[in-house]
Amino acid sequence: MAQLKMYWFTSNELEELTLPEGYSFSHFSEKNRDVDIHDWNECIRTWEESDETDEERFKQEIYDFKDIVPEEDVWFLDYNGEHIGTSTSFIMSENGHGDMHWVGIKKEFRGKGLSKYLTNIIMKTLKERGADFVSLTTGEGRPAAVKAYLTAGFLPVEYDEGMVERWEKVLKTYNIDKIQMLNEDGTPFKVIYKAE
Repeated sequence: MAQLKMYWFTSNELEELTLPEGYSFSHFSEKNRDVDIHDWNECIRTWEESDETDEERFKQEIYDFKDIVPEEDVWFLDYNGEHIGTSTSFIMSENGHGDMHWVGIKKEFRGKGLSKYLTNIIMKTLKERGADFVSLTTGEGRPAAVKAYLTAGFLPVEYDEGMVERWEKVLKTYNIDKIQMLNEDGTPFKVIYKAE
């Protein structure tokens, strides 16, 4: 089943967030390659376990993307020097759109509202790089992520069969009466309403 897709327009105002005490941002570093790859995998682990090694998964999700420059695009949220969260920002060369890729927080740091800082730095970075909008994909199985993206101003995209119905159920879950849905090219599709 296709993932949910969302866009945020960089013409929108972006809230300036200040990291809580003890937290900072850093980038992936080839000098610390083994540790950074391990920590990246720990941050993005979800409910399903992968048979791939940390190296294989990082290669597949980061190195194999021609537009990602790991030392510029892979961000870490650090707590007292430890990588506890990650996200990746890059511009897609074929269309100039920004992409937010693999947002994740280590299990022991989830539920603290920290993903908003990763989302915000990616949105800010891609806005500064000149992207017209930021896209991301996620699934209904990550309800906290979907809610965080909606709260940050991302809008749902109609790009595959059944998306309207799936989004209507998402709106019902969060008691959101209605929201503008977009076409894949970023133009308005229609206003959708929460499922009854």
